[in-house]
Amino acid sequence: MSALDVVRARLDGAGMLARIAAQADDVERALERLGAEPWPALEAPDLIAVGALGGSAIGADLTAGLYADQMPRPLLTVREYHWPACVRGHALAVLSSYSGNTEETLALYREAGTRGVDRVALTTGGTLGAWCARDRVPVAKLPGGSPPRAALFSSWVPLTGLLARLGWVPDPTADWREAAGVLRRGARRFGPDADDEANEALALARAVQGRMVFLYAGSERLGAVVTRVRNQLNENAKLLGHSAVVPELNHNEIVGWERPGPVHGAASLIVLRDREDSPEVAKRLTLTAEYAGEHGAAVHEWTSQGTSRLARLASLIQFGDYLSFWLAMLNGVDPTPIASIDSFKRRLATP
Repeated sequence: MSALDVVRARLDGAGMLARIAAQADDVERALERLGAEPWPALEAPDLIAVGALGGSAIGADLTAGLYADQMPRPLLTVREYHWPACVRGHALAVLSSYSGNTEETLALYREAGTRGVDRVALTTGGTLGAWCARDRVPVAKLPGGSPPRAALFSSWVPLTGLLARLGWVPDPTADWREAAGVLRRGARRFGPDADDEANEALALARAVQGRMVFLYAGSERLGAVVTRVRNQLNENAKLLGHSAVVPELNHNEIVGWERPGPVHGAASLIVLRDREDSPEVAKRLTLTAEYAGEHGAAVHEWTSQGTSRLARLASLIQFGDYLSFWLAMLNGVDPTPIASIDSFKRRLATP
């Protein structure tokens, strides 16, 4: 047993590594649930508005990037207490709360009802589940017992299934099955059974340990992916991180690299790439990475794996999850608890 194995056995008491390793199973079980209990027939909406926060919201962002060039109507994510004015009439409100008790999402549920907007939900239960049962609102029931961030694939699969049911996108089942295969191979490459010297996620964790991590990608497909990786660094590794996308960052943030200072020399830049990056985006990423490297950053790159677009996005998410886990181990922290969020919620609830 290596020293890192000893650390892992001591720190990962709640089993975050096992949850990451089970992502392929999560996909397959979600497909089974969706097949056994498909979404009901719904009138095609003018837009879909997903009301959610944190780990319950990122699936909507990923879906929007995945299908941006296929969806005939907008899909937007609302992380607020109130819907924008456009969510009314023939919109569809999707309420996503893993616990079923997220106060912002519950507020959006009530407001959608007041506006006469059709609703569906993704949840394990809680208040949201009870309200949906009372109001006969369709629900995709999620398996419980997991931190919301570790249940991403359980909620992402039915959301893509909903779009297919509405006729907005083709049936994603085949792509999800490919994604499950990619995730199984990734678990062997990046998990604890991989040789330490060959484990690329562990190697990158060692390379960026103790440094400020910047994450860059193209906004066309991977904007939500870099957000997910940053969020995992925050919650699993308990680290600050920063993410941005091209082309936008080339119109503002790049200037921040211009005058090297203490942050620049202590920064690591991770560039995420996909084979569907347009030539313009690929060139921007290359030039941006070169510029940051010239001004002190240690630059690393990671490219998606797989054939279908869905499988490739899943591969990047998995790599980010393993990266955040190994950073947690190297930094001596348990990846599962989120004491800061729990404390903040208690303070919010205090009159």
